[in-house]
Amino acid sequence: MQRMDWDDVRHFLEVVHAGSVSQAAQRLGVNQTTVSRRVSTLEERLGKKLFERLATGWIITPVGERLVASAETMAEEAYTIERHVLADSHELSGQLRVTVADVCTQHLMMPALLAFTRQYPDVNLQIIATLDVLDLAAREADVALRATDEPPPNVVGKRIAQIAYQIYGTAEFLAAANSGTRRGELPCITWIGDGHSRPPWIERNFPKTTRIYRTSELEIMLQMARQGIGIAQIPCVFGDPDPLLHRIPTRYVEPGWGLWVLTHVDLRTTARVRIFRDYLVTTLEKQKHLIEGKIDGPDACSQADIFLRQLP
Repeated sequence: MQRMDWDDVRHFLEVVHAGSVSQAAQRLGVNQTTVSRRVSTLEERLGKKLFERLATGWIITPVGERLVASAETMAEEAYTIERHVLADSHELSGQLRVTVADVCTQHLMMPALLAFTRQYPDVNLQIIATLDVLDLAAREADVALRATDEPPPNVVGKRIAQIAYQIYGTAEFLAAANSGTRRGELPCITWIGDGHSRPPWIERNFPKTTRIYRTSELEIMLQMARQGIGIAQIPCVFGDPDPLLHRIPTRYVEPGWGLWVLTHVDLRTTARVRIFRDYLVTTLEKQKHLIEGKIDGPDACSQADIFLRQLP
């Protein structure tokens, strides 16, 4: 078996992460033929098929699945070497614009900001907090952290996780929900601009409630739930670590969006952009289980605190 080339491995991983050759090509800033050729070269060197080429798309083989973990380790080592090389670059100064949307993404990004500013004090960070989709191509921002299922064109990025939601309330509301007594009448908190008089999570789980409170801010919703004003559908990254909130068992929770770290294709190799992106990806991946709501049970708070303490 011949020695593997890092670029071939990188193209293989992008197909795995993106889910298709076309999406991998877009994220890498190359054409689909290049991605296909790189993966084929890797297969020839290994002497094994990594994907089945079907008319409906590429399906990873068992051999390919076993290769993913080793490829991820190889990628991390390559990026570490690259960061050390770039650390001496003159590009590690100047301005870096980062855009984030709501309080959830702002909260998730903060540990990366702290670590990056300590390591690279000559980079002048501008943090743009807005729900508007800034144009990365027009340099309105260099890096974007976005909750979306459809990243805009002309960008490359990494999908970290799917943001999970659960219904949360105080211990008193949890007891009321578990007792079954007037469960469907629990007071609920939702968005002012959700577009529905009764969003699906309320209609399906608490159809008899007559008390629906509304707000335009997640932070206010969180505080209202903590004060026992009502129950609310909240991102697990906030609800699970909070000692005052408990998951309220329900049959239905609305699905969340994917969490993406995005940069414009022309900026992906700029030192300060690439290094900040890697800091951000590393920070978020350490919180992946919390973002996806996979920390639950009676020790949810303690496990979530452990995750947060491990951040750089």
